[in-house]
Amino acid sequence: MVFLVFCNMKFITGIDRNQTEFFCLEQAISRDHEVRLIDLFVNTIKMSDYGFAMDFTDNGRPAYDPADLLKLFIYGYLNRTRSSRQLEKECRRNIEVMWLMKGLVPDHNTISNFRKDNPKAIRKVFSATVALAKNFELIGGKLLAGDSTKLRAQNSKKNNFNPSKIERHIAYIDDKLEQYHTLLAQEDGDSMSTDKKGLTYKIAKHHKQRNKYLGFKKALEESGEVQISTSDPDSRQLITRNNITEVAYNVQATVDSKYHLAIDFKVTNQNDSKAMGNMVRRAKAILGKRDFTMLYDKGYHTGTEFAYADKQGIEVMVAIPEVASHAPDIAFDVANFTYDKGQDVYTCPAGATLSSNGRWYLKKHGKTTNRMKHYKTASCKACAMFESCTKNKAGRLIERTEHAEVIEANKQRIELNKEIYRKRQAIVEHPFGIIKRQWDFYYIMTKKTINHASADVGLIFTAFNLRRIFNIIDKNLLKEYLKVLVLILLLQKAYFKHLSATIISYSMKAKVKTTDFLMRYNRLYLTPDKLDFNLF
Repeated sequence: MVFLVFCNMKFITGIDRNQTEFFCLEQAISRDHEVRLIDLFVNTIKMSDYGFAMDFTDNGRPAYDPADLLKLFIYGYLNRTRSSRQLEKECRRNIEVMWLMKGLVPDHNTISNFRKDNPKAIRKVFSATVALAKNFELIGGKLLAGDSTKLRAQNSKKNNFNPSKIERHIAYIDDKLEQYHTLLAQEDGDSMSTDKKGLTYKIAKHHKQRNKYLGFKKALEESGEVQISTSDPDSRQLITRNNITEVAYNVQATVDSKYHLAIDFKVTNQNDSKAMGNMVRRAKAILGKRDFTMLYDKGYHTGTEFAYADKQGIEVMVAIPEVASHAPDIAFDVANFTYDKGQDVYTCPAGATLSSNGRWYLKKHGKTTNRMKHYKTASCKACAMFESCTKNKAGRLIERTEHAEVIEANKQRIELNKEIYRKRQAIVEHPFGIIKRQWDFYYIMTKKTINHASADVGLIFTAFNLRRIFNIIDKNLLKEYLKVLVLILLLQKAYFKHLSATIISYSMKAKVKTTDFLMRYNRLYLTPDKLDFNLF
């Protein structure tokens, strides 16, 4: 009776697995699906111009088209999949990837090697996303922010060594070897003794380890580096936050304030102190102008970098670090001394004048050497405020760096534009929050050199920019826009502007002038207002 009730119940049933069906990939993917935009975007790229290898020998099995592998990676990164093995699986089971790859299933080694072998070309693909955003006026180019984030490397802390750590390991091994030799001397002459064989094995093992550490020590001395990593040689142990360290790479990024799109990135293995100058220079080249402002946190507060930014003609605003040391009475801190540029003297809060002998002194800070002037006064010791001013028995000494003027100019900009500077974190932390927290890309997928890491980060930022563009611009508008680019590339090479404009004008039966075409990154772009989508 129970069986009959069960059979009479109505459920949603699937198809018969043994039924033969006619299946078309094109019909399985909706017309407005994101994967079609990925396909069109890559089709607008001239792969050979970007540095992808397109010439292969006729011998052996044909190679996969780099455009197909690039589409696979962009799709994977947009869908939080970076593993080459996982991407290979997606080619077999994901209908969207099947459509994108036209049924191709590359081996995971082929997929991995493509990313590893094309860091420079992948960076140009990222630049293409910036160019695409600029064409749709998504880049404001007035206010930018720069910052860095640490992405963990494929290298554990145990496999990262500095000179002091190497010395500790060698000292430990020497101590153990001494113990083993003492025990070995106490053994009798029986060569077949089990204890003796065990000690001999341990001694040989420790000698091997000692030679390995001596090799690390020699490598550091020859290279001048302060660290060595064995799994990922270019990775370094860096401070992430609150004195917590990780073996990682430091990714510098510049973000535009209008739609929080990244316009530049660089993978480094150093801290932020010497990064700002090059970030400013690259931003100037990308935007093609200098009338913009860049915001940074206090980690970038370095005199030489201020001087370089000033030379580039770019206005920067960098947070002012806390005072490293105070006077016994904070009323006598250096900030309360008044500098007279004309007389080249300082006036202290007590009214005394501190002067310089005009000589420059060299002061080394890490790898940087700066020129300094010393300011002091003979009346310091007799001053009633001496104990409140300094603990130096010789009297108060003020050092003024050669970059003091640009540092003070930055301080004034910060004080006059506090509301603007408060936007820094909201601008530049947006991509990092999406990438690390939402996408879970808090580590570098590749290993063995910084170039491989740069390829991984390049694909991350390419995917981030495309995700922002896909979300901001109407998909139909973007799709038709990319169709025009593909049509142009199919008709003529990029440098035939006049001929391309003539052919497109005729084929579209629309008035398109040569001036409507923009040249960016070896590509042709048709300005959005010239598109007539009724013609497609």
